[in-house]
Amino acid sequence: MASFDEKKLKQVIDPTLAKAFTHPLRGHVWVTVCEKGLASPTEIANELDIEVTEVSYHFRKLHRKELIKVAYAVQRRGFDEHFYEPCAPAIYFDDFDWMGIPEAIRSSFSVDLVQGVVEELIGAIQAGSFDARDRHLSRTWLMLDERGWKELMRTLVRTLERAKAIQERSEKRCEGSPEALIPVEFAMAAFETIASIAQRVGETEEI
Repeated sequence: MASFDEKKLKQVIDPTLAKAFTHPLRGHVWVTVCEKGLASPTEIANELDIEVTEVSYHFRKLHRKELIKVAYAVQRRGFDEHFYEPCAPAIYFDDFDWMGIPEAIRSSFSVDLVQGVVEELIGAIQAGSFDARDRHLSRTWLMLDERGWKELMRTLVRTLERAKAIQERSEKRCEGSPEALIPVEFAMAAFETIASIAQRVGETEEI
């Protein structure tokens, strides 16, 4: 087999994420940690009725990829049970990385991501957690020129950075008492509407 420099290869997706999710159980572990905010291999093993050693292996893999981190450990009978928390943001591509992914793969990835958000949103509403406290939900239509579009994208990135900073401050305030942290799903989206794409197609056909 010919050898080659992997750094010269065009990447379909972030290599860290690609290698991290080579096993479906590993993806389940990562999503569970992100959703709960805190989870241990023992908890997930009990939920799935499988051996703890099998789940722990995938926790260690995600930890090495810096997708999760150890929050604290609790002494059990003869062993330490480690609880892990996500390394935020869970999924984020900057504009350059995102546009470097082939369009078909971007579309497929977007569908999976949006479906996950919608399922979690519906689940939270049905469980009563969505309206259990003050929350934000809005749907807004804007009319922007190209400059305005780019300005909006920068605003969303800054908002995400501010959200990450809020999490870091929260973690520092809650050191030693992880139960005080509230698992929150934070999703943002801004996209061209179907009408916009239809209009562009119509203009192209007229030319």
